[in-house]
Amino acid sequence: MKMKKDTIAIIIAVVLVFAYIFYQCYSVLHITFETETALLSTVYEKIDTTALVVRDEHTISAEANKVTVPCLSDGDKINVGGNIAMTFSSNEAASNYSKYLDLQNDLKYYENLESQTVGQAASVESINSEIDENVNTFVRSAATGNAQSLDDCASQLGDSILRRQMIIGENVDLISIIQDLRKKTQSFSSSKPDKFITTNESGIFSSYTDGFESLVDYKKVKDISIDEINGAIKEVSSSKEKTSDYFGKLITSYAWYFVCVVDSDSVLNLENGQKVQVALKNNDRDVFTVQIISGAEPKAGEKQTALVMKSSVMNSKLASLRKEDIEIRTKSLEGIKAPASALHVSEGKKGVYVLVSSQVKFREAEIVYSEGDWVLLTYDPDSPNSIRLYDRIITQGKELEDGKVYT
Repeated sequence: MKMKKDTIAIIIAVVLVFAYIFYQCYSVLHITFETETALLSTVYEKIDTTALVVRDEHTISAEANKVTVPCLSDGDKINVGGNIAMTFSSNEAASNYSKYLDLQNDLKYYENLESQTVGQAASVESINSEIDENVNTFVRSAATGNAQSLDDCASQLGDSILRRQMIIGENVDLISIIQDLRKKTQSFSSSKPDKFITTNESGIFSSYTDGFESLVDYKKVKDISIDEINGAIKEVSSSKEKTSDYFGKLITSYAWYFVCVVDSDSVLNLENGQKVQVALKNNDRDVFTVQIISGAEPKAGEKQTALVMKSSVMNSKLASLRKEDIEIRTKSLEGIKAPASALHVSEGKKGVYVLVSSQVKFREAEIVYSEGDWVLLTYDPDSPNSIRLYDRIITQGKELEDGKVYT
């Protein structure tokens, strides 16, 4: 029995030894690499913070016991004395008036189309060319994502196609369509607003309100303190939006502000009056060029500073911003982005190994910027030893050596 146990132990030991030898041989003969393509990247030295948006704005109250309907779309401009909203006695009355306006627009559309086609002498070739141009315009508008422009282009394209149908003799009975629309329009002609709400200021309309429009005094924003900013951000974070009493707001100045609290050390290389970029962290495609108004030159000994940044661009999307996590981009840097684990030192020089066909080559590189587990490396297209675009940077591999060939 003892003999059998010793024999089994010896067999196990031999198997383990052979398994180890096999693994070592396999590791030497079958070296695998993980690579990453070298691409030119732009990164930013930045300050991460939470900012409050301050605008020159005030809410517009809805009338009690009335249905209030804006006359404007978000982002529309309005002058002094303009109609900003309509009031109705009921939802049904508001709906009927909306149908009346839609029917009027349709009627104008077909009447205009009829006037264009009376005595129509356009050739099929010219209308085909017009359709091609409208299709191209529609595609370009679709690429920009502008909904209003897309609707306009679709309408123009529809006009062109309809006129082509009429030119080539297809039966399009505009007269019957127009007569039917006139009849329907007449049936809703008595639908009218009870009254119009006018404005005594010019500005930009927004249907979005949150109840914090007067939280910070716009006229004193340039001198806002750290405590005031922190208090306002805390109130917005802990309070619920209060919108029930308003149907919208009027923004009376294009100039608006980001206000935030940052460490004084983070603004050492900035100065008041300087322009920087600000990106929203929930969507870094939203980038604004802003001017630092105050806070970039804190007094000696101040650990934090109240940074105030100004923008003069306003649209419907910006009108809804309030408390935002942002990154202030203080400097842009360009280079090759790579994992920090790809860095090596060869003969006293820093760089990365790249795989060219089956050969390992060492490319010299210095760290331009680092964050977390990645680094931005220098890119010098004029240097024969520098990283080249589309190099396959080795991010994981064994026994790396310049010039060594692996099969």
